[in-house]
Amino acid sequence: MKNLIVNIYKTLFFFDLSIVIAYYIPNIKTENTALLDLWREGIFLAVMIIFTAVFLKFAEHGTLKVFNTKNKLRHYSIGLLTAVVPLGITVAALWLLKMLTFSGTAKAEHIILRLLSVLFNVIATELLLRGYLFRLYRKYYSIPVTTAVITVLFISLNLYMLSDGIIYTVNMLIMNITLCLLAEYTRSVLAPVTAHFIYNAVSSLVFGSFEASETFLPLLNTAFSGNIYISGGDMKLEGSVIMLGVNLAVCIYFAVRLCKRSGYKIRNKQTRRRSVY
Repeated sequence: MKNLIVNIYKTLFFFDLSIVIAYYIPNIKTENTALLDLWREGIFLAVMIIFTAVFLKFAEHGTLKVFNTKNKLRHYSIGLLTAVVPLGITVAALWLLKMLTFSGTAKAEHIILRLLSVLFNVIATELLLRGYLFRLYRKYYSIPVTTAVITVLFISLNLYMLSDGIIYTVNMLIMNITLCLLAEYTRSVLAPVTAHFIYNAVSSLVFGSFEASETFLPLLNTAFSGNIYISGGDMKLEGSVIMLGVNLAVCIYFAVRLCKRSGYKIRNKQTRRRSVY
């Protein structure tokens, strides 16, 4: 109980205070929306880096590790596949069903600034959700409990999604759970950052999904037509049941892998105990 109360206080200070500070830092004066977005996301990232470093050093005294420097290439590869598989299968299926059509490319401005904004936002968000707080709760509780806590925090950050349709909402929740499982599977924030960045960059900058992409034109001129539950309608990729099915399959895959890993560890411990006697 004592640990729970302490962790709640740590969560309030880390989660709420960091967001408030990032929010109230003044914007730069510019008419360039891409530059303004980059500034805001850069501030968010800077605040999260400082908060993460301070809490790891002074609150946890170096006992928690957010970054796993071993097997970095493997972690990047797992993150890449976690993002590419749902995107690739959904886009291919909608195109084959003629529910997704392309009509050339758009003249996208400030694409580098937009890409950096997505990257900064993703790193900051992952540090906020699956960095320090994920490792803090995982130290004391099981992965289901930790994932539930992170999911509640995720929902509080994205309340808008609750009014964007059931398929979109469930898709977002499953993606969040998958990223939590990915963080546990690799024991690092690197894989979730990679998966989150690739997914958001392709989905928003290329196809124009997510509400964050409303201020700029996507790279491809696309049209989603037909049954809105299959094509996604106004919500595009994230509103499609195809995306929902693939995301669910990826989520189940990592859950099964983690269960097998846990079962293997338990069996090994039991074997060692029997050998002692």
